[in-house]
Amino acid sequence: MSREHTLLGKVFHWGFVLLYAYGIFKQIDDLSQLEDAALLQFEIVFASVFLLLVVIRYGYMRRFDTFQGAVVPVHRYHKRFARLMHVAMYLCLALLPMTGLAIAWLYTQGAGEEALTMDVAIGLHGFSADLSYVLIAIHVIAALYSRIKGEGVWTSMVPVFTESGQSTNQYVVKAAALEHQALEKMEALIASRKN
Repeated sequence: MSREHTLLGKVFHWGFVLLYAYGIFKQIDDLSQLEDAALLQFEIVFASVFLLLVVIRYGYMRRFDTFQGAVVPVHRYHKRFARLMHVAMYLCLALLPMTGLAIAWLYTQGAGEEALTMDVAIGLHGFSADLSYVLIAIHVIAALYSRIKGEGVWTSMVPVFTESGQSTNQYVVKAAALEHQALEKMEALIASRKN
């Protein structure tokens, strides 16, 4: 299990963090800003590149185990939940530029903020932005939790604050045991409902 992410995987991960942060920082505040043709063109190019990179990154990263670098066994339900969260994050990050491109297209077609289609596109864009904040926060918290447990996943992607092995702290060990018990109960419950 204990295999570090590739250099390309790390570049995709950290480069995308910078690209996402830039996208959030430079976002437009008002639809009327799109009257500036150069800004509109930049937004279209940025959204297109962002979407393309999301698709390429997903295609590349899906080859790797969700718990790449883990030095301890990971419960299969934990892996499934982590995979679900990653897929949700990719879908959300794809929805952001797609709705941005829809807004740009509707704007070039003369749709104003009062148009239902524009209202829906703006609403979906805002929803995907808000959801991305939540999913990224969950991702960061999960990575920190994994780091505290000393699973090795953090070290496979992050070059600082690396792990030296599984935690022996009594509270961390107890939390990990409770987590494992909860996953075992969930698995048993799901298995009993299938029968």
